[in-house]
Amino acid sequence: MLWQWATVTANYGGNWSALFCTGAVQRQPPLVSTEHIYLFEGSGGYDGQSYHYMAHDPFLSSDLKEFLDDARLRYRRILVPLLAYGLALGRSDWVDGAYRMVCLLSIGLGVFWSCRIAQEAGVTAGWGLLFLAMPAIPITVDRLTVDGSLAALTAGFVLYSRSASWRLFAVLAGAALTRETGLLLVGAFCARLAWERAWRSAGVFLFSAAPAIGWYGYVQMRTVGQPYGASLIPFAAIFHAIGNPWRYPPGTPFVNAVLLADYLALGGVLLAFGLAFAWFARSPRETLRIAGVLFAAMAVVVQRADHWQNVYDFGRVYTPLLVCLGALAAQGRNGWLLAPVAMMLPRVAIQFAPQVLGVVRWMM
Repeated sequence: MLWQWATVTANYGGNWSALFCTGAVQRQPPLVSTEHIYLFEGSGGYDGQSYHYMAHDPFLSSDLKEFLDDARLRYRRILVPLLAYGLALGRSDWVDGAYRMVCLLSIGLGVFWSCRIAQEAGVTAGWGLLFLAMPAIPITVDRLTVDGSLAALTAGFVLYSRSASWRLFAVLAGAALTRETGLLLVGAFCARLAWERAWRSAGVFLFSAAPAIGWYGYVQMRTVGQPYGASLIPFAAIFHAIGNPWRYPPGTPFVNAVLLADYLALGGVLLAFGLAFAWFARSPRETLRIAGVLFAAMAVVVQRADHWQNVYDFGRVYTPLLVCLGALAAQGRNGWLLAPVAMMLPRVAIQFAPQVLGVVRWMM
């Protein structure tokens, strides 16, 4: 919250809507002018702008969906916008502040659950603060995406997945409504129950996906889909990103260092995938290892080129895998499992550099 206040004041003239990263080149709804939303010139914006619009119309009752890049895909991820709408009591003038509050509360809950995980693993609770280093967290603080909330729910999944409980059921239901990849957490726990031949419990927890599936059906009827543009050739987009690094504009400061950080971050996420497969092979019946390998398998098979060019994309999508590896690191006292996060953080930090400079100039 303090960082957001500083960067909004120093870099965006006190306009908090800048955190939604709304692009000026996109078609803009009337909401933009009535709320005086900060627009980034020459930019198509970022995911947060879509979730912002959704928070004003979570039930698709207006034409706001027409201004989303892919309404069917975005509206599946309804939990954070819906919570913001509910917290604002449906008042449009309260929604923006409520949305930011939901994101911050989610991160706080993730820290709490992570500290509990650390304690139960027999290490100091303070190690749970490493949750704040997971890529989805600073990205959510910077761009107000929903991935910080899924990261928090993943921490809840780690904490409660040792046994079947209503808390775990609620976490799984929330994860599936936050992002489609949350369904992998449902699959991981049900797979473990199937290994144990606990068929009845597996059926009960499979039902935790029912709210999401029902909501997906509602969205399907009210929206038009867009091509996802993904290849099912393993590693195809990853290899393309390695051979075709992002072309930064001429004059970009320290461009070689930025490119090196890009490759380091990509190497970090690939290391995470390798660790997930290796640790699953050692003990394929453990819930966290099943969850990790499901995320890694998805990454290998579902290849969308634009997701592998920047850590702001793949870093937040695969943060649930990094959370699982972090928990395994605490349980096994194996710091090497945190190496992927350490390799991705420099590129995340570079993304914040212009804002940091702006804050420093403002303070001086």
